[in-house]
Amino acid sequence: MRHERAGFNAARQSTQVNPTDLFLFGLIIALVVFGLNILLASSSFMAREQFSDPYFFLKKQAFAAFIGFLGMVAMTQIDLENFRHWVWPIYAVTLVLLVLVFVPGIGRRAGGANRWIVIAGLSIQPSDFAKIALILVLARVYSQATEVDLRLSFTTLGLIVLPAFLIAIEQDLGTAIHLVLVALSLLFFTRYPLTMQFAALGAAVATVAYVILKTPFRLSRIKAFLDPWEARYDAGFQLVASMKAFLAGGLTGRGLGEELVRHHLQERHTDFILAIVAEDLGALGVIFLLATYFVIGVYGIVLASRLRDTFMRLVATGILLSLIIQVTINSGVTMGLLPTKGINLPLVSNGGTSLVVYLVMCGMLLSALRREQTA
Repeated sequence: MRHERAGFNAARQSTQVNPTDLFLFGLIIALVVFGLNILLASSSFMAREQFSDPYFFLKKQAFAAFIGFLGMVAMTQIDLENFRHWVWPIYAVTLVLLVLVFVPGIGRRAGGANRWIVIAGLSIQPSDFAKIALILVLARVYSQATEVDLRLSFTTLGLIVLPAFLIAIEQDLGTAIHLVLVALSLLFFTRYPLTMQFAALGAAVATVAYVILKTPFRLSRIKAFLDPWEARYDAGFQLVASMKAFLAGGLTGRGLGEELVRHHLQERHTDFILAIVAEDLGALGVIFLLATYFVIGVYGIVLASRLRDTFMRLVATGILLSLIIQVTINSGVTMGLLPTKGINLPLVSNGGTSLVVYLVMCGMLLSALRREQTA
């Protein structure tokens, strides 16, 4: 009877809401709500012109936010331990989905890239699923490893290269780089020696450099990054338009609305939505938004580092690293600090699959932080 009561109290304690849950949950929901508002401001004119409905993109994103919210809440009620036994099937299914983008009748090609599959009329981007699949499988492998040997190294390499290669040949190098960076960053939280970690980083940099040098349009983006005004009518067009939006916004912005500057941005509701934040809310709005991401990332990693279960600690850390790295790449591109890559701002940019996946990942994060006892 005493053991039953202790087990009941432990289960009750694990499902209680605590301030950490509410704080992180509130910040995540605030980002989504903010994203819906800035999406409307950035896309209403374009949606009116293309679809005769100024709320076209907002409706789709709001539906994805609703599905993602349900998924996040569901994940908070599921013990992350259950995923330990499903990581390999999840990883395998993700690889199949990445291959299906090339299958005629299932895959959909747009903008010169094969990144989507169409299921029951819904367009899904499998590369978003690869983010959580890779984190789960690496966490499982790392948590089971007793020592770092040649076998573990080759296993790790294969697990990273397979999805990254498939995503790269879909003409989505930005997401492939993001995936590799998350995996390499996660190595710092494992037993891997620093020499091996830096060797892996060097190999990744060399591979990306080779791909860029051998691809003319990617090489032109690098040249445009180095001198965007020289290529402002060609490869540097987007970057120059983004810079103009930042300049137009100044410190406090012009307020939410359809200013003229934004109409020069071709991806203003997806990859370059941060430029709209700058134009409408100014530098202060950008700082506040990036600070919110920073608080989630740093606060979350501090809490995750205290988790005693290695699998849960690595999953929680990997999710936070994925969020931080994607925000860093997107904001760096928008501000002209990094070469242009097709990667959106998580939880804010338009993109239903990305929003759903990140909300589900956030639910898994909250589940790990709540259910695992901390030291």
